[in-house]
Amino acid sequence: MKKSLLALAVLGTLAGAAAAQSSVTLYGRVDLSLARNLGTDYMVMQNGSGSRLGVRGVEDLGGGLKAVFNIEHRFAADVGNTGTNNNAANAATTPMWNGRSIVGLQGGFGEVRFGREYTTNFLYVQLAADPWGYDTVAANGSLGGAIDTVRSNNSITYSSPTVGGFRGHFQWVMDETPGNDTNGSYNLALTYGAGPLNVGFGRIDRDDVAEWNILTAAYDFGAFKLIGAYGFGKIDATDVKHRDYHIAATAPIGGGEFRASYNKLETRNPSSDVSSKFGLGYHYNMSKRTTLYADYARDGELTDNKWGFDVGIKHNF
Repeated sequence: MKKSLLALAVLGTLAGAAAAQSSVTLYGRVDLSLARNLGTDYMVMQNGSGSRLGVRGVEDLGGGLKAVFNIEHRFAADVGNTGTNNNAANAATTPMWNGRSIVGLQGGFGEVRFGREYTTNFLYVQLAADPWGYDTVAANGSLGGAIDTVRSNNSITYSSPTVGGFRGHFQWVMDETPGNDTNGSYNLALTYGAGPLNVGFGRIDRDDVAEWNILTAAYDFGAFKLIGAYGFGKIDATDVKHRDYHIAATAPIGGGEFRASYNKLETRNPSSDVSSKFGLGYHYNMSKRTTLYADYARDGELTDNKWGFDVGIKHNF
């Protein structure tokens, strides 16, 4: 009897160890705000950031090798549609796993992922430069310049291990349309982090369509963080060149975070200012998972309705 109990205890311990090494996690976010968007004169209810429901997992294959996957559904929480807004046509054409759908391998060599994935320049460089993370009315989408591609289908992504603070990411996006060379791209991101300093360079080159490069730097002084970015690129068909200038700051205040940014996007040949956007906001953390926020934005290049704002709540689970 004692031997049987001992055997069961050993098996239970081994099963627990295996479970600890392999896991599947359900996660999500619901985010809604009342907003007046730039260029409009009316109020709407909308996603402040992308409401989502996802599943991610890892399986220990032994020898330091792991299998990983992540599928993520995006939806408009105000009406329940698939997609990120309440437009029915948008919902009908939006993929089920619009946020992400990848599978890959992870080990001492780094990580390789296949499927619908964030572009490396966006995920590792552009996103870090925007205090709002590309969300809310104050988001700085101009950091993406002439392309602003956030995700790519049919991609193969490699992320290296971190060596001496440096890490590299390369992505090849396959063009599966016969006779069409405009859907493929090559994306690159290089990052460096050392204590309070973080620096990044990103590049996306879409075949015969456009190219975009961005340099970012951030330094955390403790009382506040200062962020700067410079982007440049062009559209191949028209040879119109774009330049983007960006400065931002964040500061922990009263249990939340104060955010401010200024972003200017301009074109050369011909020369004109496309956007000149100022953003200001405060995001208060009610808990580790729930945030109340309020943001203000103004774009001086708009002809009418140059200002906007939002007030919302975000809950992660």
